[in-house]
Amino acid sequence: MKIYAILLAAGIGSRTGFSVPKQLVKIKNKEIILHSLDIFLNSKINFDAIIITIPPPQIFNFNWDAFFGSNISKEKIEKLKIVTGGKSRQESVYNAIKFIENTYIKADASRENSGNTAENTAVFIHDSARPFVTENELSLLLDKTAEYGAAFLCSGVTETIKEIHGENNGASAEKLKNKADAVKLKTLLRDSLISAKTPQTFKFNIIKKAVYKAAEENFISTDDVSLVENLGLNVFPVKSTDLNIKITSALDFEIAELFLKKFHSEN
Repeated sequence: MKIYAILLAAGIGSRTGFSVPKQLVKIKNKEIILHSLDIFLNSKINFDAIIITIPPPQIFNFNWDAFFGSNISKEKIEKLKIVTGGKSRQESVYNAIKFIENTYIKADASRENSGNTAENTAVFIHDSARPFVTENELSLLLDKTAEYGAAFLCSGVTETIKEIHGENNGASAEKLKNKADAVKLKTLLRDSLISAKTPQTFKFNIIKKAVYKAAEENFISTDDVSLVENLGLNVFPVKSTDLNIKITSALDFEIAELFLKKFHSEN
């Protein structure tokens, strides 16, 4: 089986309040994107290539080739492929899937008896803002993807979740924070809810179909599992550790520094 990883790093992370994209902010003297990249470069799983999506140059102009060249060893850097991301996470995934198809899948298909097809190719899609994924989680995801076609890391929900109804339906908490009026709410059953994390993993033929179908239908989602749900397919949930946080704010970086030592002692 061919195995690829997509590391999403095309966002600029404006919510963190830093002057550079959050993936370039350091945790213990090392950029967050390098911590996340180590998950795949140091894995026992032999990833055939790691595709990194980066911000378009008109949004953030940065010499990514030089950055990775000065931080990744020569024997490992050959696996890295840089692809320009889109305006959204979903567009970045589309660009990366298209790159894998054109660069690897079609090339393998043209080789007689190569044995490498979209059906026996796996893709890991991961947010670069999640630097604490364990080797055991990667292994479980790969096993379940081989068996079910799609899997993802998740955790239980501990907060009480409210759904906003009426004229405020679809409004984010950020938009509502200064609103004086009361809102109509529905409390969701916590026991039936999970929080989706990454990596999210798929057989290539499944995620390709899901990504292309979403683009054709203008179906918008904030994760890749939702795209597969849109195909009417089931996905296997794999319980993640509490360390697998997504860094989205300046406070999260402080928390991540505390988590880093524990993560390396356990993984």
